[in-house]
Amino acid sequence: MKPIERISAYLKFKNISPHSFERKVGLSNGYFAKQLRNLGSIGSDILIRIDELYADLDILWVLTGQRQMINASNDPGGEFGSMKLDEFISKYETENRKIKVLESDVEKLQVVLNDKDKIISLYEVIASNKINSAPPENNHQVMPNFKQAIPNQ
Repeated sequence: MKPIERISAYLKFKNISPHSFERKVGLSNGYFAKQLRNLGSIGSDILIRIDELYADLDILWVLTGQRQMINASNDPGGEFGSMKLDEFISKYETENRKIKVLESDVEKLQVVLNDKDKIISLYEVIASNKINSAPPENNHQVMPNFKQAIPNQ
């Protein structure tokens, strides 16, 4: 998981909208969503602001995935117990894997659809060529009389 994905997991865990996160951290509107969509990186200056503004978020976890999402020292009431946190992370990672599989399936289906479009185009070209090369309607070919060609037995 990349740091941008971990931040997204934190926002979902805390029910913080990406828009309010962007405003609080001082990011432009839509920056976070774009970075998340492209799995982009986050600059050190932004990470420093996140660390300053979200004291309960363990910045080492954001960067490396080590330790826990929530700093135990900054969660004195134990509002987010490790069991609840582990359950959330597990569910988030499972859903993230499902999304990746679905995205892969969509890409494969797009390839199949493009191939079918090419086949349809080829059939249209073939049909067009047959129509253009067909003999005119007035030039009917006469079928040979096979009865005359077979000797009587």
